[in-house]
Amino acid sequence: MHYIIQENIFKEPHYNLLIETMDKLNLSYDLVRIFPYVDKITKLSDIPLDFDNVEDLPDYVPPAGKIFCFGAIKLARTASKNGWYPGSMMNENHDYRVYSQYYKDNLLNYDSEIVTFSTPLTWEEDEVKFIRPAQDTKSFTGKVYEQEDWEQLVETQLKNTTFLLNSDTAIQVSSPKNIQKEIRFWVINGKVITGSQYRIGNQTLYDTYYEEEAEIYAQKMVDLYQIADCFVIDVCLVEDEWKVVECNCINAAGFYLNNIQKMVMELEYFYNPEKFIIN
Repeated sequence: MHYIIQENIFKEPHYNLLIETMDKLNLSYDLVRIFPYVDKITKLSDIPLDFDNVEDLPDYVPPAGKIFCFGAIKLARTASKNGWYPGSMMNENHDYRVYSQYYKDNLLNYDSEIVTFSTPLTWEEDEVKFIRPAQDTKSFTGKVYEQEDWEQLVETQLKNTTFLLNSDTAIQVSSPKNIQKEIRFWVINGKVITGSQYRIGNQTLYDTYYEEEAEIYAQKMVDLYQIADCFVIDVCLVEDEWKVVECNCINAAGFYLNNIQKMVMELEYFYNPEKFIIN
């Protein structure tokens, strides 16, 4: 399988390890740049340092065969548009409104209200709210907002709407929760493959260690419902009880400190099982 990997625009700490894994496993891959505001993807090695016009750069043409992408949401959308297979796992199930029907009160924010981005919210004095896009679009940062910060964000964005964020974009609004720790798990073909702790309390803390009960819980949730053949599921401990934070697209999810080699090998086994048949 050929891998298309977007250059490390997010300064993902595990990015270099992904490249090292590709080389170690002798896998085919290309590093590409995605240009904003234009529908343009170009192989990094085809971009001169002194280019003047993006339109003059060659369009990226992948090799024939199976393709898997790692990068931002735009790369995932491009993969779907071009019909690359498996390409991107992004589909209509990457939406809180879909998977909440299955996980229900297992969700951390099952008390969420779904409204549009432009809907005026009612605030009590000194109240804060957790707000995020209902879909996994990364169109704005999901976090706890104070009234002034949220209303300023809405005002600014509505003056310059985009494909991913406009007045009709669905958002979920819920009460903030006191989270003890958060862990991300990578799921391939219905099985939790690897994981990484990424938060303790209010501190970002990447760690390869996580409790076995967290993985057991994540697998239990995966057994209830899978948004795609491959995806990531974030779980958290709150009031000493495990909950699902959210599900995200595996192609555009941060790696944190997961076992990248194990993840890639599972992808290869899932999409190319014939390579592992011993005669």
